[in-house]
Amino acid sequence: MNRPAVEIGDRVAVIATVVERIEDRVTLKLESDSHRYSIVEPNAKVGEKIRLEGDVVHVDEDLERTTVQVLGRVTVDTKSVEMITRRCDLDHIGSNVPGHPRPRTPPTPHG
Repeated sequence: MNRPAVEIGDRVAVIATVVERIEDRVTLKLESDSHRYSIVEPNAKVGEKIRLEGDVVHVDEDLERTTVQVLGRVTVDTKSVEMITRRCDLDHIGSNVPGHPRPRTPPTPHG
């Protein structure tokens, strides 16, 4: 079984382009998202690319879309995100899914 390109909890980057400047604020457009976003960035110039980092909160493999917690929650094409780090700490926890190679350890009562 191949691992998906991105999974929930992975740290990824999305690229945004500055499309407009109003005083200290800039309007950004993400590559695969039609919405515009505004942030405070006093040094950015129109046309400049800005790399925004965030955590994956949802993956839709059928539509090949990924939701990232950056500028709020934004949904972009999975191909447009750049992997920074995988969430490795989930691999040792186990799973509630039947047949998973690492089943979750049953809880032990206290006392």
